[in-house]
Parts: sequence; structure tokens; C-alpha cells
Amino acid sequence: MAVGIVLAAMQASGTVYADDSGDGVKFLKSCKGLLNYWDGKPTEASYDAGAMGYCVGVVRGVRGTLQILGSELKDGRLRVCLPEDYTEQAGVRSVVNYLDDHPEKLTSLVESVTMLALRSSYPCR
Repeated sequence: MAVGIVLAAMQASGTVYADDSGDGVKFLKSCKGLLNYWDGKPTEASYDAGAMGYCVGVVRGVRGTLQILGSELKDGRLRVCLPEDYTEQAGVRSVVNYLDDHPEKLTSLVESVTMLALRSSYPCR
């Protein structure tokens, strides 16, 4: 139930490009371009500011939603525990790594994949 509420809130809370919400290929490309930009690899970066903004916006939105609802998800499987030095760059990197490791998720909703990636990288112990 809580997971459904989280997904519904994320879908309604921000701008989602209608054609991109389930397109992990475009999302992964946007996030990889952003990481290349942040890592100082200009020849490998895709300088589509809108796409890079979309990537970091989804990661930030999902992270914020999970933090706000953290107490509600205490016993749930989607709870995350972020370190104090967490950055959005680290979040984007965990999404890219997760999608590289789980290409079968490329057709899933990007918000759902982002939740799974953050949970995988920052589990509560």
C-alpha cells in the first residue's frame, strides 16, 4: 500500500515527459551524459541540459520522497538510509550502475527503477 502511495505521489508531483516515464534507455543515456559532464569527460558527455536536468530531477525527487516517507516505510522493503555525505551525483551514479547491472529494468518506470537503485546502494542495516 505504501509503495503504491509513493509511486502515485511521485507521478503527480513533478514534470514527467510523457514518452520518457517508462523509457529507461533514454533515462540511462541522460544520466550517463550527466555523469560524464560531472566527471569532466566533455568528449563523452551529451550536453542536453534538459535531459541531464530530467535525470537529476527524478533522482532528487525520488530521494526526497523516500526521505519524507522514511518513517512510514520503516518495515517496508523500499526504505533507504542515506549517509550524511550523500550527493545527487552519488544517487545518479547508483541509478546508472543499477541499470547497467539490470538491463531488464530498462522498460520499467524510471521512478520505480530509481527507488530500487537507491535501496540497493543505500540499504538500512
